Amino acid sequence: MSHGIAAALARRLILSSQKTQLGGSGGFSTEGFAARGERSEFPQADFERAHFDDFFTLFPDTPLRETIRDRVLLDLGSGYGGKTVEYAAQCGAARVCGIEPYPSMVDRSREYAISRHAANVEFSLCGPRDVPYDDATFDLVITHDVFEHVEDPHVTAAEIRRVLKPGGLSFNVFPLYLGALSHHLDYVVQLPGIHWLFSPHTLVRAVNQVLRENPKFGTAPQPEPRRSFDGRRYVLPSLNGLSGVHLEKVFEGFETVSLRRVGLGLRGLGLVANSRLPMTLRDMVTGTVVCVLRRPR
Repeated sequence: MSHGIAAALARRLILSSQKTQLGGSGGFSTEGFAARGERSEFPQADFERAHFDDFFTLFPDTPLRETIRDRVLLDLGSGYGGKTVEYAAQCGAARVCGIEPYPSMVDRSREYAISRHAANVEFSLCGPRDVPYDDATFDLVITHDVFEHVEDPHVTAAEIRRVLKPGGLSFNVFPLYLGALSHHLDYVVQLPGIHWLFSPHTLVRAVNQVLRENPKFGTAPQPEPRRSFDGRRYVLPSLNGLSGVHLEKVFEGFETVSLRRVGLGLRGLGLVANSRLPMTLRDMVTGTVVCVLRRPR
């Protein structure tokens, strides 16, 4: 099948989904929120704040809020600051530091923190491979849907280990690239496994056609796919191709307190995701990975 025909088929599938519950939810840009009638001063931060509890529900056996209280915390990949501020406001962290590699997001996060009078919350710009803090600065590090985006997960994990105090904990939640709902195209289509059916180049071509025709999605055209961090495949924009086969090596040097896969919604898929079946099959039915890591003393 030629690239043009494949892209036309993918475009038709995306457009057909708009008439169902699998249609796109719209982009995360200010324009995307405005198109949905949400015109607050900080729409992204407000959205993050509204979903603050989502992270905690994934650690039912850990008193995470109590663990955060009076601690120095790094929110690695802090987005627009909506959750970062709440680690101080709701959980009582002594100091919270959020980092992002995008200056515009850091600036907006700082403005949001000022609007919330969050004196013990700060935001800093980081590079694609570094955390701009000294060794052994933090008691805790939190990452929420970050590891699938970073340039190299090995480097990010090593940086987390470096800035944690000995015995410090890192709480991490992230999807795997082959997960049925892990394509990160939700803004335009929520069809499970669409990235199994089409190549990244075909999907980007189709998505960009839809975005040009339907500006209501509030998302900029997507860049061309690039190679996964391990160089083995092309992956969709903003993703690095992180798979279950990488995790042991990525988290080498930590003590793994816990690591589990949360299965997709259907009953029993959690058992499949955490079984000894082939890794690719396990990745496909994994909704998210939830793990707690400790820097050795």
